[in-house]
Amino acid sequence: MTMPRLLLGLLVSALDPLTQGAGSCTACHQQIVATFTQTAHFRTSAEATARSVKGPFAAGHNLLRTGSEGVYFKMERRNGAFYQTGVDSARGRSTTERIDVVVGSGRRGQSYLFWKAGLLFELPVSYLSGIGAWINSPGYHDGEVDFGRLIVPRCLECHATAFTLYRDRGALRYSRDYALGISCEKCHGAGQEHVQYHSSHPAEAVGKYVLNPARLPRDRQLDICALCHSGERDPKRPPFSYRPGAKLDDYVVPPSAREAPIPDVHGNQVGLLQRSKCFRSSPEMSCSTCHDVHQPERDVAQFAQKCLACHKTSQHRMADKIGDRMMTDCIDCHMPNRKSNAIQIDTPTRRFALYYRSHAIGIYPAVAAMVLNSHKATENR
Repeated sequence: MTMPRLLLGLLVSALDPLTQGAGSCTACHQQIVATFTQTAHFRTSAEATARSVKGPFAAGHNLLRTGSEGVYFKMERRNGAFYQTGVDSARGRSTTERIDVVVGSGRRGQSYLFWKAGLLFELPVSYLSGIGAWINSPGYHDGEVDFGRLIVPRCLECHATAFTLYRDRGALRYSRDYALGISCEKCHGAGQEHVQYHSSHPAEAVGKYVLNPARLPRDRQLDICALCHSGERDPKRPPFSYRPGAKLDDYVVPPSAREAPIPDVHGNQVGLLQRSKCFRSSPEMSCSTCHDVHQPERDVAQFAQKCLACHKTSQHRMADKIGDRMMTDCIDCHMPNRKSNAIQIDTPTRRFALYYRSHAIGIYPAVAAMVLNSHKATENR
């Protein structure tokens, strides 16, 4: 039986928190740390500073107007801190809260959290990098001054390395003892003993007291990624109690076998991969077959190179027609972008969605035709 989210929130894990941080790894893994700290995983959350907050605060660029007359939001920087103020001039009301935590690397955008009574809440205005503008935060409706969206522990579990929870007169509270961003220990396990051993045994070349995910069985490798990339799963055990190498289904409820996984920001990307013919035909294939989490990866042509381990471009039935575009279009045709159902952006004039890459590797004739036609249109200009 699944334990209710609220009850789980009242339980505090007895396991040691993961708090070493990537800085402790630099002495021996300088190059890996240097690239890893540039990734979206590492930057998925941070304290609000001039470096981490991406949105503009200069006059003329710091307002979000809404579709409701007299309702707007103003972003300000005062004395080194950042604030959001919601104004409802028709009712003579305004609410101001400080930006305390940044969620999102900024590649696509950012949302912001504020502390109140030992809890974290989402601020109503986010920043969307693609258009360089302030927008209504996901989950908030346009034209409402609302600062009440609570951040539950499951959200923090995927946007932070560690968060200590405690009870205050029976109510859940978040401690200020936390580690933001996804750090090394999220995948490699607690690193304190590893660091201590190798600090006193610098000549030892074999890593001791640390987990190498590549040496795990495939299912356990996938579980590390599935903690945050297998959809919204109800918890069985307290948040932040899962440790890499354990069976994830013992900590969260398995996805329903009757429901097809969907590609989305909170969708079951691992489930989509597992249903793919490539995955089912390749006993050794896992997320790390294509992804190196230690460095930023955005070039789809580089991902297409991974496909060449099994597929020959010369054997593609449309090789002559596609020609040199084979590598640049491979991912877009066989792993197309799909419209998000989880994140809908409300603006004063319209609602629009973001798009996310599907990990259901397959053949999509309609998508392929659209990609090919887009090239024809470009060539005919």
